[in-house]
Amino acid sequence: MDKKITQSVESNIRMNIKELCSPKQPIPTSLKPKLPKLAGIKAVYFDVYGTIMISGTEPGIRNNKEQQEQLLKVTFDAFGLKYKQEAIYRGIRLLHSGIETAHKQKKEAGIDFPEVEIIRIWETLMSVLLEEQLVDSFELKNTPELLTDFVIRYDDPWMMPGIGATITGLHEMGIKTGIISNSSFYTPITLEALTGKTMSELGFNEEDCFWSYKEEIAKPSVRFYEIARHHLSDKYNIEPHEMLFIGNDLLNDVYPAQKAGFNAALFAGDLRSLRLRKGDPRVDSLTPECTISHLTQILECVH
Repeated sequence: MDKKITQSVESNIRMNIKELCSPKQPIPTSLKPKLPKLAGIKAVYFDVYGTIMISGTEPGIRNNKEQQEQLLKVTFDAFGLKYKQEAIYRGIRLLHSGIETAHKQKKEAGIDFPEVEIIRIWETLMSVLLEEQLVDSFELKNTPELLTDFVIRYDDPWMMPGIGATITGLHEMGIKTGIISNSSFYTPITLEALTGKTMSELGFNEEDCFWSYKEEIAKPSVRFYEIARHHLSDKYNIEPHEMLFIGNDLLNDVYPAQKAGFNAALFAGDLRSLRLRKGDPRVDSLTPECTISHLTQILECVH
């Protein structure tokens, strides 16, 4: 689990996110909504990236190293770092290798889909750059701010339209709401920065949110969803068939949610994030209970 950051660092990160992010709208897809009435739903849980937040990526990084190098340079410049050009190339390679090594070690320890401790990986990255004298100076305590600056520039997130009205409508029906998300420490901070509300004010109690960085396990692990299933059963006496999970990815969201016994809705409202995973045998025969193109449509399915 990534170590806890201080309130002052969290405040700095929140302000930086506000400055870096700009409004954007989802890009419509060709999938048509499928809105059956689902009886007896008592809890609706959401994915974050690509579902309640516009983003073309999951937390962390994709494989476009050239783009990552360009953005790392922008981040280093924004922090006023003095560095050699080799630091940019070396830094991105260290980031990828650190993530790959962490995944391998955790898989060998029996975790099917592990989550990495991203702060530690970036601390190691920056330590190597300092030792190799590719960066003149950097205080490792500033690592969470540095890496968040890089990630936010890369993801360029914004809130998906309709999330506020959807949560309000669900609560008016007495339906519990929560989150199951691949995430890092900056994910809830980003949601709060983009909305100006705390997670609780957004309608998500801390105990009802399941973040991969805290559980140290990631999607599409069914075990990740089973953690939420046990919580709903033990705390609220809500059974799996009374739960609906909403996500934009057939493999990461619909597949493990249904395996855990939940109903699943595919969010197909943004072309950036819709993941149909065609050709993957795990999802070839999957049929989500609902398909929605706007978050508020979920109210029609559970009313």
